[in-house]
Amino acid sequence: MTFYDDDIEAKNKESKREFQRRRDREIADLRSVLKSSEGRRFVWKMLSECGVFRASFSLNAMQTAFAEGRRDIGIMLVKELDEADPGAYAQMQREHYSELKSRKHEKEEE
Repeated sequence: MTFYDDDIEAKNKESKREFQRRRDREIADLRSVLKSSEGRRFVWKMLSECGVFRASFSLNAMQTAFAEGRRDIGIMLVKELDEADPGAYAQMQREHYSELKSRKHEKEEE
């Protein structure tokens, strides 16, 4: 192994450590957001806006491509949620449906 190879190997190890530090911070940030009901509502809204819960198909191929791009970001966010807190998605889902049920009940009382 040459000096150059040793230098590249050292840089790769440092790069991997830096990547892991950044990744750990990202997951910690998301866990912090998920601790509050406000944070969970915001994340649920982003998933909804990304179209995770609906089909992307349109007769217009460009609209489909655009919707799939948004949906891909949402799916990435679901994966991040699972890594940060495996129960967070289910918790957000329960909270969302509980809110919908409450709204429906309020409307029926009017």
